[in-house]
Amino acid sequence: MTTVAIPAPAQAATPPRSQLARKAFQAGKLTVFYGVLTIVGLAFIVPYIFAVFGSLKPESSILTTPPWVPPMHPAWSNYPNAFLSDPEVATGFGRYMLNTAIVTVALTTGQVFFSMLGAYGFARLRFPGREAIFWVYLATLMVPNIVTIIPLYTEMHYFHMVNTYWGVFLPYSLGTPYTIFLMRQFFKNIPQEVIDAARIDGAGDFGVLTRVVAPLSRPVLITAGLIAFVFSWNNFLWPLVIMGSQSHYLLTNGLANFNAGPGAAGYLNLEMVGALITLVPMLVLFVVFNRYIVRSIQLTSGK
Repeated sequence: MTTVAIPAPAQAATPPRSQLARKAFQAGKLTVFYGVLTIVGLAFIVPYIFAVFGSLKPESSILTTPPWVPPMHPAWSNYPNAFLSDPEVATGFGRYMLNTAIVTVALTTGQVFFSMLGAYGFARLRFPGREAIFWVYLATLMVPNIVTIIPLYTEMHYFHMVNTYWGVFLPYSLGTPYTIFLMRQFFKNIPQEVIDAARIDGAGDFGVLTRVVAPLSRPVLITAGLIAFVFSWNNFLWPLVIMGSQSHYLLTNGLANFNAGPGAAGYLNLEMVGALITLVPMLVLFVVFNRYIVRSIQLTSGK
């Protein structure tokens, strides 16, 4: 009888110690990296958590309990109260939100439109001194905004725009060097063949811009709109200078006004409400348009 020898199963090769040590080092490095990110993230998130706690505390406990202690009985009425008119709390956040919405929409629309016109001229039109004019205009980024406050106020006073919505958004609605630079870099990456095809079809410069360039440049236009929106929404100094009455204040000025006057400490809970209200629109816009921001940065950088 013939006996058949069955080979023993092959044992798995044991990885060398150097490979195990390398994997352990990589795992340790990732652990430290994500640990640091978690700590930094908490450092940014904790103040917002404190603001939420403070917005739900009644006036009697806003200064007597530590900020990290959540309210035992949340005062949800603080949120509607912040929108109500009160002689001691200016005109309420409802009016401030309306003012801010009007100014922000006007400023954002104007800045995107006029920046698009300027960027197209610098990117696609040929005229003497184009590059020199562009770089001189771009150099104005080096001038601090505070330097232009007095000349702008003098100009707005001459045109009778002090204490009006026009005086707030008009100086920043005609384009900015940064948004024009951002759009110009994007427009230069559009193939010339596409523009030539539009010209063959009879489109002029404005037709090429509105029918060809603008639709292809949606990511950078949205990014420019978000930049203008955030600037207008957070603008504090210029509206404070140009607006003379509290009924025309924006959210930032109204939020600072909660700290003014006697007894202002009693309204810290409403101030926390106002801070959270001011934050929400920007957070929503960033979440919704985040992918457009990333795409515009990638295309503008040439990647």
